[in-house]
Amino acid sequence: MTKFSVLAGLVIAVTASGVGAATTPHSSMLGVVRHSSHAGAGSRALLRSAAVSKPGVLEFDANYETLINKYFTDVAHDSGGTSNVYSAATQYSDGTGPIQYQSTFGGSYVDHHPLPKSGCDDSVNPACLTDNQLRHEIQRVLTATGWHGSSSTMFFLMTPNGVGTCYDSLPDQCSANFFCAYHDNFVDSNNEPVIYANEPYQPAIDACASGSSPNGAGADTTINTISHEHNEAITDPFGDAWYANDPPNFDENGDLCAWNFGAPLGGIGGTAYNQVINGDHYWLQQEYSNADKGCVQYLGGTATPVGQGDGSGPLVYQNGLVMHTNTTYAIYWLPTARPEVTTLPHITGRARVGSKLSGSRGSWTFSPTGFRYQWLRCNAHGGSCSGIRHATRPTYKLTRVDAGHRLRLRVTATNSVGSKAAFSATSARVGS
Repeated sequence: MTKFSVLAGLVIAVTASGVGAATTPHSSMLGVVRHSSHAGAGSRALLRSAAVSKPGVLEFDANYETLINKYFTDVAHDSGGTSNVYSAATQYSDGTGPIQYQSTFGGSYVDHHPLPKSGCDDSVNPACLTDNQLRHEIQRVLTATGWHGSSSTMFFLMTPNGVGTCYDSLPDQCSANFFCAYHDNFVDSNNEPVIYANEPYQPAIDACASGSSPNGAGADTTINTISHEHNEAITDPFGDAWYANDPPNFDENGDLCAWNFGAPLGGIGGTAYNQVINGDHYWLQQEYSNADKGCVQYLGGTATPVGQGDGSGPLVYQNGLVMHTNTTYAIYWLPTARPEVTTLPHITGRARVGSKLSGSRGSWTFSPTGFRYQWLRCNAHGGSCSGIRHATRPTYKLTRVDAGHRLRLRVTATNSVGSKAAFSATSARVGS
């Protein structure tokens, strides 16, 4: 059983592992009333928007990794401080004591392991991975790096533009149409708990926009949801610690305040910021505080009410573990994939003996490094095609043998992962 919280457009998925944890199956999500307001408008928003366009390459923007790593470093540097959202968690505790604002950045890793076969289809991205496939990737990185899971460690998996994710093989809970991010956990091959967050490439998803980018980079959007997931995992790592008794959502501290930013501290419009962490500026959602009875930028700060329809506090302790201290790791999966055609090859030129036909290679995703051409001679109806010997260039001069036939061009694109062929439509019937 998996516990989902759907609030402010974020699907929070955590495996319930403790007594008293409220759980709802995937199928129960189908009846949720979905809001359509834009993310960042201050109220709950189901993320309907898909990526701006179907991406052609797997990539992060230029400063994506650098800025996210800087954020984790800044959060760690200001440990023990009282002026940012992480201080709100210190009021919560479990049976062994309170949460401390004590964070460490363990490091980052870029993995170029190729994509597996898509386990889902989000109708937007050329590649789509399920949560189970993401877990396999995290396990692969843990094995490669020697990193270990624990109840005080969290792994953030960032996937690039062109890779969509769905919670499972069904198309209703995907990054293209439903969530910006979520957190979850599993037990790894060393029998250790792995707490992680799935962070798809949110700069390409309109409905994940936070409304401000104080660093002028796409990573600003992702950092907002990283903060959301990080704070939720600190207070409720296994789905049995702190969450609201507001069925059917059972919202965590981040859910109650998603897309609720409070007043800016500085900046104007798209450069506004509400957090200064280690001297750097960020635009992060607030977190729910029982002590302040609302959403705050820091413990003891001015409280903003939870938006209408967004559930209600307070958070209620369910007897599970919290993360007293935390160490974060950033995983950037920049995989390679076999080329996929997006625009089919096509033939131009006069279909007459002695004339020359020209073929275009079409358009392809995943950065092909080479192309092969093969002209095919078909019957008068365009069927029973077979390769023409030595006709392996983008152009082909028609001969008397071609008279009465139709031609087709096969283009094979190749990159470091593999090859894929695509076929043009047939030419007109060749005249003599």
